[in-house]
Amino acid sequence: MLEAEARRRKEAVRALLLRGLELLARVSVDTGPLRQALLDLEGPFLLVVVGEFNSGKSSLVNALLGENLLPEGPTPTTDRIQLLAYGPEGEEEGEGFLRILRPHPLLRELQLVDTPGTNALLASHQVLTEGFLPRADLVLFLTSADRPLTRSEAELLGLIRAWGKKVVLVVNKADLLAPEDQEAVARYVAQGGREVLGEEVPLFLVSARRAKEGGDEGLEALRAHITRTLTERALALKLQGALGVLRRLLREGEEVLAREREEVAKGLETCQGLEGLLERHTARVRRDFAGQVALVAQVFREVEERGHRFLEETVRLARLPDLLNAKAFREAFLREVVQDAGARLERAVGEALRWLARREEELLLDALTYLKEVRPVPKREEPLFAALEEALSRFDPEAEALRLSGLAQEAVVRTLAGGVGGLGLGAALVLALKGLVADLTGLLAGFFVAFLSLSILPRRKEKAKRLLSQGLQETFLTVRKALEEALESGLARGAERFRALYQDRCEVLAQRLRSLEEQMEALGRLREEALSPVPG
Repeated sequence: MLEAEARRRKEAVRALLLRGLELLARVSVDTGPLRQALLDLEGPFLLVVVGEFNSGKSSLVNALLGENLLPEGPTPTTDRIQLLAYGPEGEEEGEGFLRILRPHPLLRELQLVDTPGTNALLASHQVLTEGFLPRADLVLFLTSADRPLTRSEAELLGLIRAWGKKVVLVVNKADLLAPEDQEAVARYVAQGGREVLGEEVPLFLVSARRAKEGGDEGLEALRAHITRTLTERALALKLQGALGVLRRLLREGEEVLAREREEVAKGLETCQGLEGLLERHTARVRRDFAGQVALVAQVFREVEERGHRFLEETVRLARLPDLLNAKAFREAFLREVVQDAGARLERAVGEALRWLARREEELLLDALTYLKEVRPVPKREEPLFAALEEALSRFDPEAEALRLSGLAQEAVVRTLAGGVGGLGLGAALVLALKGLVADLTGLLAGFFVAFLSLSILPRRKEKAKRLLSQGLQETFLTVRKALEEALESGLARGAERFRALYQDRCEVLAQRLRSLEEQMEALGRLREEALSPVPG
């Protein structure tokens, strides 16, 4: 029954570890410790001795076993992981460690691991020790009574906690202290361990030297604690240790994903910044384009002013002979009123459309400035620079202005010239004004029939002015509408080309952000499941 329960608990932990491997396979995290934890689920209990050099680790191991199996000395004597296991006396090379076999009763229940001392001159020793920590089922953390729990030791304890390992604190060389000093050191180490580990842990004051010379109560108490732990908690500690490795790597994975998410978010902020730049550009161009339209309107106002003056000077009794000659009236109107209005309209419209085309070039330059100065682009987004610079080099404002001019001209000619082909803007305006002259001539013809009624003349003159103003206003509105259509076409085309430089990449970033958040959520959920000491 107990064996079946143990299998069930082990399988529950194994399932969590396998899920962790699957999730972390898509993250830049070394899953070696997790794969090793899966293998170690079926392996022996690993009691790992950790401490700084010259704290007496090898001496403690020898004292625990009652044999001088490991070399001892005041300088670092262990330069590799040494794993003591049960078996016929001998040595064999393991993967990254030396396995020492001894037929010792204690080694039937566990494997003792002696690690190189940390905080030594050889940094490789520390790397070896820290690399083996994830495999520990229980850590004997050794500190020396003459320099108890140094800052570097506290940092190593913090690393052990990060891997979720259970710790037994051992103060060696207790024989160097008077009894009252032993109590003070014990309190100091216990408090320091509690602050670093976040919990009370077993603590033993021992003297490995005294144990070899005849016996040490502290060492006997430590040996009894180890035996009791193996009897009562070996499986629980092994499973909790494996879950500790899982939680540590899941946290590491979440941190890796969070850093990438931050980079992706910066890229998306750049995308949003470019969208904001485009929106502000569009609003500014629409606003400022009114100034270009005003220059076009000026052409019509000047024609209107000249037309009113012409009617004032022409429509009066003293000019009756001129009024009776309709052909001369029309020729005089075209000469004195219309003048070069057609050519001026073409220039004003052309300039307005060239101004509009240059604004797209301005947008590309603004975008480059934004990327270089206002919001530096993350390294992964640097191709945006190249895309913008290439678009800027290829952009031809004259060709774009010509395209827009064709749109405007087509709209104006279609309305003013009744769809007559081959006409330009100026010719279409002249044609429209000729129609106005015909209307004015028809209006004034009624005066000739009743010219003796002098009171009719002022009224016909004012009506002629209104007819002229109305005709010019309608013509101007047609031109303005064509310009507005060209404006919207230019803005839409420009926005489409501008967005094409970054939109695909931004969509990829948005998808990546969603994927990262989903991955982080999955890692977080699994880490929450692994918080239970032993699931089920």
